[in-house]
Amino acid sequence: MALIAPTAPAAAADPVFREISPLPLDGVTSPGSALGTGPDGQPWLYLVSSGSPAVLSVVDARTGERQHEFPLPGAAGSWAVQTAPNGDVYLGTYSQGRLYRWTPGAAAVEDLGQQIPGETFIWSLDIDQDGTVYGTTGQFDAHAFRHDPATGRTTDLGALGAGPENLIARSIAVGDGKAFVGTGATPRLVEIDLATGAHRDLDLPAPARELDYVYDLDLRGSLLFVRATPDGRPQPLYVYDVATGEWIDTIPGAHGLTVSPTAADGTTVYFTKDEQLYRYDLTTREWTATGVGGVADLRGFGFLDLGQDDWPGQSLVGLDHQGGYVVYSPATGALEHRTADAVAAPAPIRSITEGPDGLVYAGAFLAGGLASYDPATGQTRGFAPEVGQAEGMTSHDGALWVGTYPGGEIYRYRPDEPTEPGINPRRVLRLYESAGQSRPFALTSAGRYLAIGTVARNGHPGGGLTLLDPATGEHWFDDVVPGHSVIGLAYRDGVLYGATSVFGGAGGPRPTETDAVVFAYDVQRRVKLWEVAPVPGEGALGEIAFDRDGKLWSHTPVTVFRLDTATRRVEAVRNYGDYPWDTVEQAWVGARLWIDPYDGAPHVVTQGAAYRIDPVTLDRARFFRPASFGFAHNNGHYYLARDPMAWEYTPAERPAARVTAGGEAVVPCGEQTATLSGFGPGELVELWLRPSAHYLGSVRAGQDGRLTHRFTVPGDLPAGAHRVEVRRVQTNASLGAPVTVAPPPPQTGYATVRFGAVDSRVPNRARDNGCTFLDEVWLAAPFTDHGDAVDTVAGLADQWLADGLFSERERGAVVAAAARSDVGH
Repeated sequence: MALIAPTAPAAAADPVFREISPLPLDGVTSPGSALGTGPDGQPWLYLVSSGSPAVLSVVDARTGERQHEFPLPGAAGSWAVQTAPNGDVYLGTYSQGRLYRWTPGAAAVEDLGQQIPGETFIWSLDIDQDGTVYGTTGQFDAHAFRHDPATGRTTDLGALGAGPENLIARSIAVGDGKAFVGTGATPRLVEIDLATGAHRDLDLPAPARELDYVYDLDLRGSLLFVRATPDGRPQPLYVYDVATGEWIDTIPGAHGLTVSPTAADGTTVYFTKDEQLYRYDLTTREWTATGVGGVADLRGFGFLDLGQDDWPGQSLVGLDHQGGYVVYSPATGALEHRTADAVAAPAPIRSITEGPDGLVYAGAFLAGGLASYDPATGQTRGFAPEVGQAEGMTSHDGALWVGTYPGGEIYRYRPDEPTEPGINPRRVLRLYESAGQSRPFALTSAGRYLAIGTVARNGHPGGGLTLLDPATGEHWFDDVVPGHSVIGLAYRDGVLYGATSVFGGAGGPRPTETDAVVFAYDVQRRVKLWEVAPVPGEGALGEIAFDRDGKLWSHTPVTVFRLDTATRRVEAVRNYGDYPWDTVEQAWVGARLWIDPYDGAPHVVTQGAAYRIDPVTLDRARFFRPASFGFAHNNGHYYLARDPMAWEYTPAERPAARVTAGGEAVVPCGEQTATLSGFGPGELVELWLRPSAHYLGSVRAGQDGRLTHRFTVPGDLPAGAHRVEVRRVQTNASLGAPVTVAPPPPQTGYATVRFGAVDSRVPNRARDNGCTFLDEVWLAAPFTDHGDAVDTVAGLADQWLADGLFSERERGAVVAAAARSDVGH
């Protein structure tokens, strides 16, 4: 039986590009949303779907039907959507930090420009009674700003995070001549006097000072509602009396990004906690449950008159971040869940790799979900919307492994099993709480273990290394290079190699170190062996891979190098330009990299383009642009991606890699053959038996790309289906073939060496490969006669004596037992 890498249309002698997008990664992800009314009083919902570009959808709240849609060129999404008193809708976006305005009934959205030069993310908006728009930005100096719609002028209200803190101004609330701004990842609550521009820090409750971000702010009357949380999940909602300057209440476990506007009675606002709807009385300052459940993470949240008999008066409407919304009637107590027909915007590809079945798999930025592409048929499939933003992917032990942001979650997907939410893919690990990790960029197979390199959660420095045993669930975390994140991994001959970045979680302090490092880690002993800074002054390395000579390559955003891991010496290095290390916001994975097995040349994707590097001269030639991600497939093609687009690139005519393994079932301790073809000349590969993780050896293909490797099936391997897995160290790809193990002969299962009824009373020991003495005896069967059987036993006993597995006495007892028995008759 064999597994063959799927082959796309026949490769040409000259390089060929073929677009394979769009992959089905469209989805509705609307971190920001709002409510409002149309020109004729229609109850409308405003949702911005993240994508390339983001899209504003205008939806009728009565029916869920889309009324209008407007692309937002220059924006990838929005967390900040607000409706002004005159009905205009303002959209604060990320990617370029632009502010947009739509007037209901208008044929287009107005682009009001980047509000603060250099600031690429508008995090929040609030609008005062006069229609003046206030907002906050990140990632550098955490500015607050004011935009006057009458004049079109934007005023910078000051940087709240100048210096090394690298703050984000996460939230804003405005009223009575004051603006209140919440920051992170150093949580602060800043009051800005809008007349004088003066800033004043307000003391946060002690627990809130440990929660990274002042995430949500809402001013209702004289009360400021403040929720601090590191990641948007439920945390206490604190209530601050602006008039007295006192913290007057703490509401545990509040969820959602906002409390509602004040109801028509002038005293009631609503919020969610414990998946229930609560009301808060601004006069008595008491909060009570409405008795309505099934509501949680709401953002666009307010009152609309639906004009329907079943929903009298003002209904409370709240939107989630995936296009769902709830409608609650305070008059009747009715609650209904609905879905908005918002545009499913094309999501940018965040990661892409080859799965264990030879399909190409991709994960989406922000929207989450997975998509597959079959190179053999061209068929695509979107699935697993529950899987979040995929930062990294790899194949290990017949499964696709996906690491997601923001929870540092690790999912296992088995392509040979039905897809079922919560079952396949299945979440195996979450590193956010246990290790403070958020972005699993680097995943690789490391023998028995899945190795995971991560960046710390937002607002925190560093990152680390996690090793997971999928068979048992055992895992451990190692802060392997303190203050560094781990963004590249490669495994070879029992040693795990890693590459780092000095940058930690988004919004965290600027790094104090300047040199990213390569390190070596002994997986069995769980210790770091060494580390070296290969390119001093450069703060982020890229992915790493070994060439056919066993030398390790990597590429920062602007520099390639080759490292001899035996001497820890950089043998070759070449810089291709400058990089703004002193001012860059973040630099995690410096480049995507693989070594082409057929021509031996490093290939990198960095700075928006793909390059081939001559392994001798280090001359670099661009072969494709634009590109953000790329990898080499076992079918001989490269796959490249940028934003929602993906391409297949055939660099030259070459065979697909192929692995076969025997044909007949083999008993434990029997010999089996793995045959490889279509590999690179002299290509170095590792062979493993899965799922038992038995190492079968590190071998090289011949100059014709072929190899035959004979191996012994471990004696402790259970009968049934197994798999020979070939790991290609130059590309970090894997390929395999099934192996069937037959049940062992019943004569081998004794605890002592015995032949029929004759027991030698010598323990039936096993070698390191799990093969017992009786396994080896019965592998030699059938015997020609009794004498042949006794001679076989004697020869094996001599060998076990020589190997130190039998004593002289035991050797004699075993041979004597065989002679007295009827074995061979």
